Amino acid sequence: MFTFDLCGDIIMAGHGSAIFIFTEKRMEKTTSKMRAAILTLGCRVNQYESEAVAEELEAVGFEICDFNDDCDVYIINTCAVTAESERKSRQMIRRAAKRRGAGVIVMGCSAQIHGAGVFDGNDVFYVCGNRNKMTAVDAALSFVNGNFKENDFLDVERAPIEKMSIRRSERTRAYVKIEDGCDNNCAYCIIKKARGAVVSRAISEICAEADVLADAGYREIVLTGIETASFGKDTGEKLSELIDRVSENEKIERIRLGSLEPSVLTADFVDSIAKNKKFMPSFHLSLQSGSNAVLASMRRKYNIGRVTASVEYVKEKIKGATFTADIITGFPGETEENFLETCAAAEKIGFLHMHIFPFSKREGTAAADMKNQIPEAIRRERAARLERLGEEITRSVYERSLDGEARRVLFETPKDGYNVGHTPEMLEIYVKGECDLQGMIFPVIPTKYENGRLYGEIAEEKR
Repeated sequence: MFTFDLCGDIIMAGHGSAIFIFTEKRMEKTTSKMRAAILTLGCRVNQYESEAVAEELEAVGFEICDFNDDCDVYIINTCAVTAESERKSRQMIRRAAKRRGAGVIVMGCSAQIHGAGVFDGNDVFYVCGNRNKMTAVDAALSFVNGNFKENDFLDVERAPIEKMSIRRSERTRAYVKIEDGCDNNCAYCIIKKARGAVVSRAISEICAEADVLADAGYREIVLTGIETASFGKDTGEKLSELIDRVSENEKIERIRLGSLEPSVLTADFVDSIAKNKKFMPSFHLSLQSGSNAVLASMRRKYNIGRVTASVEYVKEKIKGATFTADIITGFPGETEENFLETCAAAEKIGFLHMHIFPFSKREGTAAADMKNQIPEAIRRERAARLERLGEEITRSVYERSLDGEARRVLFETPKDGYNVGHTPEMLEIYVKGECDLQGMIFPVIPTKYENGRLYGEIAEEKR
């Protein structure tokens, strides 16, 4: 939103509580279209935050372009979860810096951990961390107007959650950030250093953003965060209450949660969400291992017995519930027996899908200095074995859906002459048809599972 002074001396662009004030000289420069590109590495939260920055850049006069296009400003939203993600972050910064005359802005986890010094020599104009990413907008304007902008970092252990919101998301489902930070101290993870302690948004603020997205046509809302399960630890509000409040909007038909630590699946929580007809029966668990010995070494706060008991309770209370998971293979000290325990847990739970990562030594974490490091070849071999097992488990989950029952499918994209969408259980399904059904919900009967795809037919006319 723009506000012009009647004398023509001041222009103000507002975003939430942020107000940027520009002189007449700057106003003259912004009359022609400025161009910016944002490259995002890492998680859904990073993607959400990049979108918030992009929308505000548009509000103050920038055109958002592809990272390969010629732009005035390139913004790299960095990731630091692994050494490889940091390498990619530095690579993309160097690539942007080769565009002569362009301003390079760096933000995100890698910037928060290392500060501005790590990017010296890369011709970076401005660097900020994780709790003040919206300052990248003012930095972009400063660059195109020839003004200096000093790097700006906030202490993530003390800074409040940053004010930001979005009005659009990907295709038909919208991701809404509900919290930042993590209170865990897992041995393999650097993210607590990059993101700080848990800070939650107010339920009223989240609902207001979800309402805007619903008005824009998004029928499914995914509530996500760095540690989604920790929402409300700092405010006293409850995740189950948030879900109920978001579901009050009649335009919102489906609600999901981002990645969850398994310990959130208490009986009280499960009983609450089981009553909500808009909550979709799919759960992504940040499990990491199925071995109690490995979980203890990782400093996780649960054991596999507790996880499987919680999963069984969910299945009992929520019909058709499915589970996906993150798994690390070859964590320091993991024996063959430990690995087989993970395989057994995967079969018992029956994961729809597993995101499998061979352990990657991340400097700055306790795991990087642990004894009994597993050779890379074994880490990768175990990952490959678990992938093959996962394919068998996935097939069995999909084949159980061939029960003749219709499931309401939200269609997202056309592909190869089919419309592709997801059932409430997050089963991806293909329905033949040339007409684009994106954004529509139809009852679909699964008919066959073939070559890794579930196919179905629409059961009745759309409502």
